[in-house]
Amino acid sequence: MAKNKNLGQGLGALLTPTKSSLEDFSQSSILISKIKPNPNQPRKSFEDKSLKQLAQSIEEKGLITPITVKQDDNKYVIVAGERRYRAHKLLKKKRILAYVIDAESNKDLMYMALIENIQREDLNPIEEAKGYRYLQDNLKSSITEIAKTVGKSRPAVSNTLRLLKLPSQIQDSILKGEINAGQARAILQNKTTQGMIQFWKKLLKEKMSVRRTESLVNKNKKTSPQLQSIQSSLSRLIGEKVSIKQNNKTKKGFIKISFDKKNS
Repeated sequence: MAKNKNLGQGLGALLTPTKSSLEDFSQSSILISKIKPNPNQPRKSFEDKSLKQLAQSIEEKGLITPITVKQDDNKYVIVAGERRYRAHKLLKKKRILAYVIDAESNKDLMYMALIENIQREDLNPIEEAKGYRYLQDNLKSSITEIAKTVGKSRPAVSNTLRLLKLPSQIQDSILKGEINAGQARAILQNKTTQGMIQFWKKLLKEKMSVRRTESLVNKNKKTSPQLQSIQSSLSRLIGEKVSIKQNNKTKKGFIKISFDKKNS
């Protein structure tokens, strides 16, 4: 089987290959019993209601887009399309249409799964962050490599990874959809774990918007609104925590950038 040439260009080419790339793919009707989920699938949450709706759509209109799998001995590992696979199991179907591709390594497999979920915009920010962290810790990928491959900016990947610095209960809150990534990044501006948790509880109780959340965080700081704005912009730009300190008398100051070596 030919080596996949489309990694880094997104899974659009994998899921709907053009005539010029057909030699890189084989399409098969595969037994459901021979398919197994990717153990490193970044997406961990599969909503029952959503799966039932997908199953109903497949039952009525058929499978529009085949899943994508990699052969593993006499089995197949899902690269993209686990929801479609699960929907077929709900329908008690015996076979599913799939593109069989060649992923040469676990890194290729993980990248493909990440790209597929990110492009479909249904991956929770924490799941996305854990996917990036897995690539860093287990597959020795740099942030630059991750950003280039998934088609995002380096600061965007860094900012997503920063969400893993939140206490576990706040990460769970993001997974449940109680707060979004913008609110979570505002919570990160608190210096202590206790401060983050207290602010998060206040956010949930008062159902604050992202703008209101950021405004309240900045209000509790001694830094001027102008410097706070610069501080926030720099943090988003470089994907790391930025602190600006200024002497009110001399107007002199310094910029402090906190970073994690593994994020380099």
